[in-house]
Amino acid sequence: MPDLTTNAHRLLRLFEEMRGSRPHPAFERLNALNISFSHVRAMHMLAPDRTLAMKDLAEQLHLAPPSVTALTRRLVQTGLVCREPHPQDSRVSLLSLTEEGQHLLQDLYQEHLRRMEQLLQGLDLEEQKIFLDLLERAVGALGADEGLVSVVKQDGGRASDQ
Repeated sequence: MPDLTTNAHRLLRLFEEMRGSRPHPAFERLNALNISFSHVRAMHMLAPDRTLAMKDLAEQLHLAPPSVTALTRRLVQTGLVCREPHPQDSRVSLLSLTEEGQHLLQDLYQEHLRRMEQLLQGLDLEEQKIFLDLLERAVGALGADEGLVSVVKQDGGRASDQ
């Protein structure tokens, strides 16, 4: 019987196989804009229509404020995030998604949803339930180890931390 490490290698290989197909135009757009996973995480914190101070975004991302400044600079340059001064405190910058940023996140979410539907099509409804129950249990164990599990709403925005 395979051990934990062997199964972990198998899981990594399966995840790589899932990524192996031609990227959807939304993901190609991320590449063209030179937008990384960290940028997308920041965008999720602002989704769907939240406005956050740079300091608050840094706290939520568990990054130092100078790192978030560099991260958001790229998002502002590409037109995905808007940076505006705080109306009462000119030292504070407020960040929010632009309409273009909202559309991009929605496109990414829809593509993820489509791919998950493709994945589940290989299983009947009972197998899907078993698979999802087991995956939830595994993700719960991961969250217990790391102290954080993110839940993503259907609209692509960040729902909560548990």
